[in-house]
Amino acid sequence: MCFTKINLPSSLKSKIIALGPQSKSSFCIVDKDVAYLSEANGDLNELENFKLFERRLRRLKKKLRIKPELIACDLHPEYRSTKFANDLVKLDKGLRVKKVQHHEAHVASCIVDNNIKGDVIGVAFDGTGFGLDENIWGGEFFIGTVKRGFERVAHLQYIPMPGGDAAVREPWRMGLSYLYSVYDAGFRDLKIDFLTGLDKKVAEILIQVMNKKINSPLTSSIGRLFDAVSSILGICEEAQYEGQAAVELEKAIRVVHSSRFTVDSYKFGIDIKRTPFVIVPDKVVKGIVEDLKNRVPKGVISLKFHNAVCRMIKDVCVLLKERYKISRVCLSGGVFQNRYLTNHTKPLLEKEGFGVYFHKNFPTHDGSIALGQAVIADSV
Repeated sequence: MCFTKINLPSSLKSKIIALGPQSKSSFCIVDKDVAYLSEANGDLNELENFKLFERRLRRLKKKLRIKPELIACDLHPEYRSTKFANDLVKLDKGLRVKKVQHHEAHVASCIVDNNIKGDVIGVAFDGTGFGLDENIWGGEFFIGTVKRGFERVAHLQYIPMPGGDAAVREPWRMGLSYLYSVYDAGFRDLKIDFLTGLDKKVAEILIQVMNKKINSPLTSSIGRLFDAVSSILGICEEAQYEGQAAVELEKAIRVVHSSRFTVDSYKFGIDIKRTPFVIVPDKVVKGIVEDLKNRVPKGVISLKFHNAVCRMIKDVCVLLKERYKISRVCLSGGVFQNRYLTNHTKPLLEKEGFGVYFHKNFPTHDGSIALGQAVIADSV
């Protein structure tokens, strides 16, 4: 069995088992100032993955001779790991359960990975995470510490996910959602290939579904924005594996050869009058549509989009630094597996005087969530 032994900077009050999220699931066992983080498993919705997860947990718990006092898990009520936590508490009345918000756990895991003391700006970008307002988060900025907790201070503007989880498997749904959100009924008049190839009857049904708020949860996920852009460009309209649309969108950058097109950046709006700040992608979507009309190559559009995301992170962090006087930034979440983003965001932030921290010992994806859950659960 593979696990990582982690010496924590301080001893935790309780003996803890943290059960992680649903996808790339891992668990973490903590005894005083030592944590044991398992390797990431697959999706716990698959029975064989869950059985393996349960066996590994039982084996390590027996080997370490630990009787837990606290079970930490994700906030999402339908995650198998959350239901498992509830089952364990029912079997042992001496156990307590603490549910931890997914993206706060991301930030906490990065703090522990880098042994940071004091306040940070936490940037948590991924595809899906259940929010405190019961919407689907994934484009989040926080301030705070593990011990004192985190405050959500900025996020990507909410947008419907038509069909719920189906929008993850079929990125074209997010493409339609963003175009409808930005252009309203006028999206039908856009002369772009994405709309030409769309089944008009299906599109109209989804418009009605979104308008009536039927199976269309709101999301602030930047992963879903990557999906939308990838599908609008015709790069990936249906995903065969997790994150495919974003992966292929990044790959498109590598085929940029022409110098006759200006490669700069689109620009996100930031509504600072709202609390938390709201990051508005309308100008980005309009810029992409105009470039498509002008036959700008997909690789150039992808590059401009990636540059926009990098600059948006920098711009939001600068605003938060001015307001909260915090100059350290922790970046976590599956979106930061994107090498272009990490390589280009870091120097932008450093130029503004930030200390910048990515994961260095543990994965930036959901495989580190359990560690973050454990240290947050102990502090509450």
